[in-house]
Amino acid sequence: MSQTDVRPFPADNDHEGNRVYAPADDTPAAAAGPLDEIKSGLKVWANLGLTLGDSIDAQTKSWRQLMARLQHGTPIDYGIGVAGVYPASGNLLLNFGTPDQGTRWEVTGCVVGGVDVFTTAAGKAGLYVSGMLPTTTGGAAPAGMTALADQATALPNVAFYGTRQLVVNDQEYLFLIINGGTPGQTYAANFSATVFPVDAAGGRDVVTL
Repeated sequence: MSQTDVRPFPADNDHEGNRVYAPADDTPAAAAGPLDEIKSGLKVWANLGLTLGDSIDAQTKSWRQLMARLQHGTPIDYGIGVAGVYPASGNLLLNFGTPDQGTRWEVTGCVVGGVDVFTTAAGKAGLYVSGMLPTTTGGAAPAGMTALADQATALPNVAFYGTRQLVVNDQEYLFLIINGGTPGQTYAANFSATVFPVDAAGGRDVVTL
C-alpha cells in the first residue's frame, strides 16, 4: 500500500540536524564558605583603605598648598637705621637700601636728626624714592625733585605714612639727603616698613627716573 508523504516539504530529510542543548543542571551553586566571606570582607576593607588613603593625600596636598599661599602672601615688618658724618662740603646721603627682588616696601615711618632726639642738628632733609642714587655730594641728582617723597624743614623730624602712601619697589632705593648740616656732626635716621611680595599686589610696578 502506498503511503502519501504528508509532510509540508515532501522528500525533506527526516531529521533537522544536530542541535546543541544547554545541559539541564538543576544543581544549586555551592554556598560561600567562611573563608570566602573573609576574603570578600578583606577586599572591601582594602578598597576602602585605598580610597581613604587617596582622599587623605589629596586633602594634605590641598592644605599644604593653602598654607604656602597664606605664608607667601603674609607681609612682614622690616626696618633699619643708618648714620653718617656730615662732610666738609656738599650734602650727606643716608641710604636705607632697596627691597629684595620680588618684594616691595610700604613705608610706615621715618625719623631723621642727630644721634638722638635731644641732639641739636642743623639743616633740613629730603626723603627720596628712586632707581638711581646721587652720584655726588653736591645734591640729589639724578634723583632730584621728580623722586622726592617727603621733606623735613627742621631736625629732628618724625614722619608716619599710611597704606600705599609711600611705596618702594624692588628696583628702587629709599634714601635721605641732608642739606645745610654741621660738618663733622653725626646724623642718624631710621625707617620702618611692611614688606609684601610683589605678586600680592596683583602685578608689578616699576618706576624709572
